[in-house]
Amino acid sequence: MMVFCGALSMTPDEWADFQRITHAPWTPRTPEEFDAMCDLGAARHKAENTDGKGWLHAMGCSSMKFGPHGEMNFPADARRLAYVKAHGTWPSDEELREFENAASPRTGLKIVE
Repeated sequence: MMVFCGALSMTPDEWADFQRITHAPWTPRTPEEFDAMCDLGAARHKAENTDGKGWLHAMGCSSMKFGPHGEMNFPADARRLAYVKAHGTWPSDEELREFENAASPRTGLKIVE
């Protein structure tokens, strides 16, 4: 995804992913439209309780919105979504680091010359 002079553009693959996640009816043209479609997608997932996990899908939609300083958060961060799936809350950076460190088991093996 790219924003240039206030106009947003997506590749066909990005659009397909965005539409699948948010059920968006058209390709967003601006960051404001993108955020609005994320909000609508989140509301739809909550209302329909998609896959019995509507809250999780809604959180994923909301997390894709642009940050306060224009940071892009799409495509969704799969690492943070894995944390949400395990714990049910959105992680801070520190919680995410701890989660990822615990998820990668340390075997204690060393290479001996």
